[in-house]
Amino acid sequence: ECKDFQGFQKLYRQIDPAEPSPSNAIFDQISRKISVHQKVQREAPVQSSPLAKSIRSFWQRVRESIAVPWMLAAAQAVVIVLLLIPAPEQNTYSTLSAPKVASIAEKIGINVVFRPTAPESDIRGLLHTIQGSISSGPSREGRYVVSINSSQSDLDKVVRTLKQSEVVVFAEPVF
Repeated sequence: ECKDFQGFQKLYRQIDPAEPSPSNAIFDQISRKISVHQKVQREAPVQSSPLAKSIRSFWQRVRESIAVPWMLAAAQAVVIVLLLIPAPEQNTYSTLSAPKVASIAEKIGINVVFRPTAPESDIRGLLHTIQGSISSGPSREGRYVVSINSSQSDLDKVVRTLKQSEVVVFAEPVF
């Protein structure tokens, strides 16, 4: 490696004298152009409004201030902490097809799907038999929520009656 380095040194020494050094005329020409450019800038200063001056001075103070980076760091820390806080848990559960809450507090609800060809008089007679009323529906799936005033013990009997009816396709209690 040392021999390679010494070889490079010899090459540089041979190249260096071959390159002519720039003349003083070039330096004089460059310095004249620089001085002419500086004179033009001094002769025509930009007139700015007091508002622009105040904005510039305010911005310069903000850039020089040590408080700005700390404020940005604090804001970023707050955002990170807020993103890491878990969301509150949802305590109410419902099926995706339920509009809001499918049951009414005082009444017992039953999800019922009637046959599309069932006559209205048969549906009304069945509702009269179970002493129920339609509280919501139909949904997109054709589901109605039928409310009954019976107790929880009578619920199984009412659901069995609905399932045995010829006009009902589906009947299950609302949970």
